[in-house]
Amino acid sequence: MDIICFPFERVVEINAFILKTEPGMKGAVDIPKLQGALGRIDNAIVYEGLDDVFEIAAKYTACIAVSHALPDANKRTGLAVALEYLSLNDFELTQENDLLADAVRDL
Repeated sequence: MDIICFPFERVVEINAFILKTEPGMKGAVDIPKLQGALGRIDNAIVYEGLDDVFEIAAKYTACIAVSHALPDANKRTGLAVALEYLSLNDFELTQENDLLADAVRDL
């Protein structure tokens, strides 16, 4: 399996886009905290053998959402990163957005 690791800069770009187009608090990103959240995913892939595309996408959502490294929209950003990760791996979800939002809100 080719490992796709999201650079923290891309996560920051996604978050900035969300905050530009939707309500949310602007502020500084805690880069070390974000890098730590992304590092948990990379470590799970490399050292724990995590190789299921959907589990990796879920881990992106959860790790970004609970890290609170972004000024706002942590859950929305985590979900957007997961969806982009799935797209990069040739998967497109057709679920209703409300179902996905409800699942992420419960994190």
